[in-house]
Amino acid sequence: MIIPLFDAQCGFGGAVPGVAELVTTGDLLAEMERADLARALVRITPETLDGDVPASNAGLFAACAEQPAFTPCPIVVPATGGDFPPEEEQVADLIACGARAVWIRPDFDHWLLADWQSGPLFAALEQRRLPVVCLQRLVKIADLAELASRHPALPLLYAELSYREQRTYLPLLEHFPNIRLVLGAPYSVHGGIEQLVARVGASRLLFGSGLPAAGPMAAITQLVYAEISEGDKQRVGAGNLEALVEEVVR
Repeated sequence: MIIPLFDAQCGFGGAVPGVAELVTTGDLLAEMERADLARALVRITPETLDGDVPASNAGLFAACAEQPAFTPCPIVVPATGGDFPPEEEQVADLIACGARAVWIRPDFDHWLLADWQSGPLFAALEQRRLPVVCLQRLVKIADLAELASRHPALPLLYAELSYREQRTYLPLLEHFPNIRLVLGAPYSVHGGIEQLVARVGASRLLFGSGLPAAGPMAAITQLVYAEISEGDKQRVGAGNLEALVEEVVR
C-alpha cells in the first residue's frame, strides 16, 4: 500500500556535511521526487547560516510561491525589542503569506521562552492555532513541557528527536496532548513507533525526513515497516499534518 508522505522536518538553503555547495529548492525537490514525498513543510536551514529573520522569511515565501509542494514554515520572534511587528500582527501577516506552521530558535535569536517575554507571542500563535516547530537541540524537553502547559491549545511539533529519549517522550505525550513528535532523523528506535502508537495513538506522530542533513530513506523505511495498521501509517505519513494545517485560523 502506498503511503502519502507530508514531510514535517526538512528545508533548503544550507549545506550537506562534506559538500560546500548550498542546498537549493531544486535539490530538495529532486530528493522529494526520488523518495516520493508529496508535500513538505519547509524551513531555511541551518540556522547557523541564517541570522536575518526578515530576509530569511521573505526568501522562504518567495521560494514556496513557486513550488506548490512546499508549505512555508517561517521564523517567529517576540516583538519585545521593537524591531518586529506586534505579535498578533506578525502572526497574521505570516499566515496571510501562506505560513501553516512556524519555528523558533530562542537562543540564536536572543530571546527567552519565559512567559514575561514570549507570552504574547505564544498567545497569538495559540489563538490562530498555528503549529510551532521546536527542534530538540534548540528547545529542551523541560522547556517544551512548560510551554505546552502554559498554552494547551497551541500545537507543538517536536523535531530532530534523539534516539536516546524514548523513556521521556512517552510520558511527555501522555501529559501534554498538544505536543506531537516528528519522526525524522536522528530518531531511530527499534519498535519505537509501535510503542508510541500503543501508548498515545497514531494521531500524535508526524512523518519527517531530516532533509537535507540526512537522507529520507531511513525515516520512510521506519514508518513503512512499522507494525501498526495501514490506517495509522496513513495518519502518521500525511494525515495528521494535513489536519493541523487545515485547523490554522486564517
